[in-house]
Amino acid sequence: MKNKLNWKSVFTVMGAILAFNIGTGFATGQEVMQYFSVFGWWSILTGVAFAATMAIGIYCFAYASERFNLTNGEQVLKYYLGNTLGTIINYFYIFYLYMCVIVMYSGAASALNEQYGAPLWVGAAIIAGICCITSLFGLKNIVNVISKIGPVLILIALGISLVSVVKGIASGSLVEGAKLVASGEIEHMKASNSWLIAGIILATSTILWYPNFAVELKQEHNMKNLMVGQTIGNFLVGACEVVMGLAMVANIAAVAELDVPFLYVASQTISGFGSIYAVMIFAALYTTTCPLLWSSISPFAKDGTAKYKILVVVGTVVGFIVAMLVPYDIIMNYVWVISGWVGLGVTVIMVIRVIYNRIKYGKNYSLPAAE
Repeated sequence: MKNKLNWKSVFTVMGAILAFNIGTGFATGQEVMQYFSVFGWWSILTGVAFAATMAIGIYCFAYASERFNLTNGEQVLKYYLGNTLGTIINYFYIFYLYMCVIVMYSGAASALNEQYGAPLWVGAAIIAGICCITSLFGLKNIVNVISKIGPVLILIALGISLVSVVKGIASGSLVEGAKLVASGEIEHMKASNSWLIAGIILATSTILWYPNFAVELKQEHNMKNLMVGQTIGNFLVGACEVVMGLAMVANIAAVAELDVPFLYVASQTISGFGSIYAVMIFAALYTTTCPLLWSSISPFAKDGTAKYKILVVVGTVVGFIVAMLVPYDIIMNYVWVISGWVGLGVTVIMVIRVIYNRIKYGKNYSLPAAE
């Protein structure tokens, strides 16, 4: 009975992973365009590379926590990278998470501004306010909330994408779009010239969100439930991004120059759905921003303490101000590119260390122990 799967736990983890990965780039379609659609049919393998890399990275964080009784992301990073490099990467990781929070605030501002003409400060203030209130209640409350929202958002985006892909197959626009992409006639910014590197870099930039979040999830769920839940969640995210990417390939001539390409796809697939999807983008930002804000504050203060609550409020206010001062595209470009390569280095080192432990400890390499 000890090793029996607890499906409620599995689905909670899966939902949290789904929600955590749905941010401004995913929901708007901009991330999907740059990492998937630009590769046409090869984007299917990009999705596999992304999901596998994500599953491996989160496993490495949880493995270190399980085996060596590590209780926070900083301890995990120091275990894998050593004290000096681990400390440097830990501070980079905290700074990166907080920059991601600012990107999400800025993305919310742009979403409401483009769809409804609202002043930029309105969208940023709304997402900052509701994420601040949610984060004040700590990680457990965050996971309980976002694990319910994440699967719903994924299902709706997947449903719209499937309908668009089927229409594209029937009309021939999907095949034609794939030919345009392959020929280079349609130009769009690429994350990489390689579909494999694109999938890996997208995953490694996201993996840097997870040291604290993965360790905390490990404290709430046993290793087996956590691994099954996070693996299912990551492959669902990868599959959804592939289908969304193909949906945009079917509409490539119309969406190639748009900042929010999937909003066009949603509007064309279901009449009048554009306004509803704009609200969904906002929900996606919420599910990602909450754990990012928590993860950037938690290294400095324990959940529920007065210090934690003060830092959440201060962090929210400072992030809002910066989001209003620095353009959205500039923040996103620098944050995503740099973090992807740093995350790749961290992931490679972690995988090498786990393989070393497998050789050193043999069949007992995953059992809790002190090193």
